Amino acid sequence: MNASQAFLRGLAGALFLLTICSANLKACDMSAFVQSDFAERCQLLLDLCEKAYLVRNLDHPDIKLHNGALSREWVRFYLAHGNHANTPPTLAFIASDSWSEAMNDVGQVIARLINTGIDKTDLNRLNLRILLLKEPQRIEKLHQVFKSRREFVEKSSVTDQNILENSDSSNKRKIWLDQALLVPGTAIHEQLADNAELLHKLHTDIDSHIDAFKRILEHENAGTDQEVIAGLFNSLQQEINLDMNFWETLFFYSTR
Repeated sequence: MNASQAFLRGLAGALFLLTICSANLKACDMSAFVQSDFAERCQLLLDLCEKAYLVRNLDHPDIKLHNGALSREWVRFYLAHGNHANTPPTLAFIASDSWSEAMNDVGQVIARLINTGIDKTDLNRLNLRILLLKEPQRIEKLHQVFKSRREFVEKSSVTDQNILENSDSSNKRKIWLDQALLVPGTAIHEQLADNAELLHKLHTDIDSHIDAFKRILEHENAGTDQEVIAGLFNSLQQEINLDMNFWETLFFYSTR
């Protein structure tokens, strides 16, 4: 118990130091940034997170040693890049608010990994986010998809307010579903090829929305009042947008 309390006090001290230092640290000179060095640092974080997860689950006697190594490396990483002013040039396309929130989210998950442990689902998401920092081209590709999706959704909400009041409404709904769900879903799938848990979530969400859309078509074919159809489709749109926000946040595109 005393050893545990001592470790927690040490971690609290490290986090306090992080807060003080990050408040006073001047922006790093990003002109000297080298992507390969940054990638190595990301890989080191990945390795340390994996080790911390394993030693806790195995009740390894060296758990404090591994937790300490992870804590120190995260402090160094955060001091170097946690502030949006110090965003690596290869990731400069990420909005400042999205970067700041992402760094805070990653830090909070790492803190839980050190303090209490996390489940495999959280570890997989943590690992993916760190891996994406190492491979920025994967994030940038999705950001282009998310941007196009948002532009389409925003345009649709303005120009197609009467989408359900004309004879071509069913076709327009199908176009909306394709551009707002299926196209971005395919792009997300390409970046999750090695993450079974997140792939399952993506497939489950998309299948659920497609099933809901099919039920709307069945109601329409059965002659259900158009106002009811409009309400059902509007609810489906909101659910899809909510789910898509999860992926946008995961891939550093938006804040919650």
